[in-house]
Amino acid sequence: MHRFTCRALVALSLSCSTFVAPPGAARAAETSPSTTSHKARNEALRAIPFQRIAPVHRRKIHEVLADTSLYRRMPTMTVDCYPPLFTYMAQNPEVLVQIWRQLGISNVDLVRTGENSFRLTDSFGTVGSLTIVDQQCDDRAQNQVVMVAEGAYDGKPFKNPVRADCVLLLRSGSVVETNGRQYVAARLDTFIRIDRTSLELFAKAVHPLVGKTADRNFADTIQFIGNMSQASATRPATIERLANSLPHVSDGRKNRLVRITYQCADEAPVSEDARLARAGLGDEPAR
Repeated sequence: MHRFTCRALVALSLSCSTFVAPPGAARAAETSPSTTSHKARNEALRAIPFQRIAPVHRRKIHEVLADTSLYRRMPTMTVDCYPPLFTYMAQNPEVLVQIWRQLGISNVDLVRTGENSFRLTDSFGTVGSLTIVDQQCDDRAQNQVVMVAEGAYDGKPFKNPVRADCVLLLRSGSVVETNGRQYVAARLDTFIRIDRTSLELFAKAVHPLVGKTADRNFADTIQFIGNMSQASATRPATIERLANSLPHVSDGRKNRLVRITYQCADEAPVSEDARLARAGLGDEPAR
């Protein structure tokens, strides 16, 4: 269950990265801490656009919200990132997970099974599904994505499979600083309903570990996307090769990622050294 509610749950919405970032890549900064407060929970509930969600998914959301075992708002994370790239990853979480697998940093597998549906597996006994039930996104990363997930974990320390349903609310925004760099802030609210027959054992076995582990995995995920952005700005051909090597990702989505990568490189702020070089006053630095 630890795997499902911590690492796999964070993978569903968007895992510690060993991706080699270029020199000077920004670290994700925590701009507000995690919380389980009623105030945050009520604010998140008001933000869910029930009127836009199909009735079948609306019923599932109401079931989870009416019997939530765990609520947590992850820390709000801010990272130096090209907003269209962040939006692409929010809308295509299977691409992010396939990149992790290709780089050997995660055993989680997320495969698209429909326009907005996905299947989750890992090598530790987790199986599940994810559906994006509402998304309002744009290239400025002014995003809101509502997801419903359900799955089961069959492994230690439990004798029987443990089942859980989740509602996830991902929100983000962006700002351009005076230095021309773009920053994205992201927040994830999670509502988890644990199967009643497993709840007591879950609470005793792993509940104390879930919160901090989930926070760390979310922060690492946002940082990874920031590192992807930095690499896109400085080494777009490397990201292009990586994108084209991804299994279980459609050619259309690969091509979209490549286009965004080169847009990121073209729009990246030009350093002072580069400006001097273009004026004939220095050496053009390697990109």
